[in-house]
Amino acid sequence: MSQSGLVRELDWTLTPQQVMASWNCDIPLLALVSGGNSPAFDQWTILAPRLEVKSLTARTSCAAELLDQMRTFAPPRAAEFVGSKNLRLPFLGGWIGFVGYDCAPLFEPLAQVIGGAHDRHASDAAWPDAMLCKVPRALVYSHTLGRWFDVGDSSAPNVCAMVKSDLEDQSKDESWIAMDGGQVKPQSNACNFQEMVAKTVEYVRAGDIFQANMTQTFRAQIAGSVRAFALDALERTSPRYGAYLELDDDRALLSFSPELFLSLDGESRRVTTRPMKGTRASPNDAAELMANAKDAAELHMIVDLMRNDLGRVCDIGSIQVDEARMLEHHPTVLQAVSEISGKLSLPLDIADLFSACFPPGSVTGAPKIRAMQIIDELESTARGPYCGAIGLASSCGSALFSVAIRTAQLTRSLTSDQWTIEYHAGCGIVADSNPVSEAQECMTKTEILRLALATHEHEPQTIAAHG
Repeated sequence: MSQSGLVRELDWTLTPQQVMASWNCDIPLLALVSGGNSPAFDQWTILAPRLEVKSLTARTSCAAELLDQMRTFAPPRAAEFVGSKNLRLPFLGGWIGFVGYDCAPLFEPLAQVIGGAHDRHASDAAWPDAMLCKVPRALVYSHTLGRWFDVGDSSAPNVCAMVKSDLEDQSKDESWIAMDGGQVKPQSNACNFQEMVAKTVEYVRAGDIFQANMTQTFRAQIAGSVRAFALDALERTSPRYGAYLELDDDRALLSFSPELFLSLDGESRRVTTRPMKGTRASPNDAAELMANAKDAAELHMIVDLMRNDLGRVCDIGSIQVDEARMLEHHPTVLQAVSEISGKLSLPLDIADLFSACFPPGSVTGAPKIRAMQIIDELESTARGPYCGAIGLASSCGSALFSVAIRTAQLTRSLTSDQWTIEYHAGCGIVADSNPVSEAQECMTKTEILRLALATHEHEPQTIAAHG
């Protein structure tokens, strides 16, 4: 570790929710928040201040620029994992951020079509296509041990000092209310989405693709503290790969993602991806989901796609399917999941891995490039951060990214205390897809946002911060 390197175990007895609630309201927060339900993958919560930010727009950037920025903010060095009881920490400084779906043409130039969604809405895009935040120092919480660590560059601002002793002096800023009764409104009518599904089915039957993931947009509004809303939402939903990123004064990203895009262990160089296909609203539907041939076929196609993507950068013979198909229970939905792993070849790094696999196969379709062309042709809006990747890359060589699904873009309205929430939902379309059923699946995937909005008002409570 470099001379300025720091790994310090703290004597805090606070939960991540309490630390986030006590975070200084004047310091922008970056939070990757685990539900702690799957120790193999999501046993960590990481909190940091937003300091240096690099924003990129796909139209004016190239893949090399984005990948160079990934390496600059997380310069590689020998992997070191230090901590209590030889606990291997996944993050020792690096970057946190998102790479949006609309960066896809940087990696797959043929994926765009002339006059497609990306072209039609490029001029009114309110968000950059990627935002990476340099994080020299952070707080890391192990859900397995219930312990906090202060890690990173000891010369960087003290992150512990950004957690206040209580909320009393900032309570006036910590309330929110859902507007319009908490409604989540589709931005196109059901017929339009069903027509898009029907056209996609035609492409499948014509032999262009095996499947494509088609999406639609929803909106809601809140007033008040966007941070208070986000923390309430994360507490209510307990997502596996939660994220709340205050990216600038007018934009925040809130994710309840259940899906792992990529994890990279900096020591073993093991890469894991866990694509999802097949959704049900009730755990009582488990047997039906597992028996459903259509859903099984969707997932198997994406497994093959992800094996191919990993094969570009992993050692020959190292790629294996660890789980062909299993069920996971998540807030509001039941999901079918596969797990594929491999060993990243030397001397490749996280930027090389990202370049080979982005965008995630579960949100494109197969074959990947043709499916992306059809998405760009048929969808009415650009996707923005949605269907991209959210996560971190550490200087120790480790990385973890979720697929940016169940993800809300929050943009401040002209009235300073009002925020518009843009939320997308989608589904995989294959030859026997039913447009009505696919529209209903999209609605099922909005339930987690409805749950987040269900508490229309939040009143702050004082929380003792240093137990």
